[in-house]
Amino acid sequence: MVVAPGWGDGVCRHCLVGNTHICPNVRWPGFGPVGGFAEFIPVPARYLVKANRRLKFEELAPLTDAGMTPFRGMKKLRDAGALGPGRVIGVLGIGGLGGYAVQYAQLLGGGAKVVAFARNPDKLAIAKNYGADHIINIKDKSSNDIAKELSKATGQADLDAIIDCAGAEQMMQLGFSLLAISGHYVDVGLVGDRVDIPLFPRVSREQTFHGSYWGNNTDLTEVMALAAEDKIRHTINIFRFDQINEHIELLRAGEIVGRAVMKF
Repeated sequence: MVVAPGWGDGVCRHCLVGNTHICPNVRWPGFGPVGGFAEFIPVPARYLVKANRRLKFEELAPLTDAGMTPFRGMKKLRDAGALGPGRVIGVLGIGGLGGYAVQYAQLLGGGAKVVAFARNPDKLAIAKNYGADHIINIKDKSSNDIAKELSKATGQADLDAIIDCAGAEQMMQLGFSLLAISGHYVDVGLVGDRVDIPLFPRVSREQTFHGSYWGNNTDLTEVMALAAEDKIRHTINIFRFDQINEHIELLRAGEIVGRAVMKF
């Protein structure tokens, strides 16, 4: 079993359509009396989701967070009509979430070309291994230079859809500079806390920005189904309980490739 993260009050309009994770009175497991590093926590039965028995703990653990978050975001792009043949989708940031986002772009993209953008060559190599059609290293490059690389790789200098797995100010400025007319931008990353972007192109080019936060029971159930069919691959760094602080520092420095999983 795995645990859906957002526990709602069950009576608000968001809970009544299944989006308990955006309930105004939401509770998060791991916050409060039972800490996030506890070996066991009490869970209401309705937030338990079945998982295939043969999947290992270290394969399941990232899917309730890093695996589910970009999945919901990709569904928003798909449902908005942003994906499909002849479209190009950019995945910004290939960290714990971005590696999964590349895979979902191939699974849900309907034939769209997938381009991964990051600064770390090791992370870009993972994106390529996970099915990215093209990878672009953006370190120390201007948006014009990146657009030229994009045009050379895909035949167009802009992106029809973007899933931002970083949410950093500079990355978002780059993303919006590359977003096509009628393009859709979904952000699931929260590295920064605000962004300064020009307004007129968003209006004149009729672009759409989607916020996407974690996921609900349905999202997690669908992710578990994909995992049971071996359609999701992982890059996992397993560590022990007594190595928590060390790995938090590595995460803060952006030096963890893939996802770190604590195993008791």
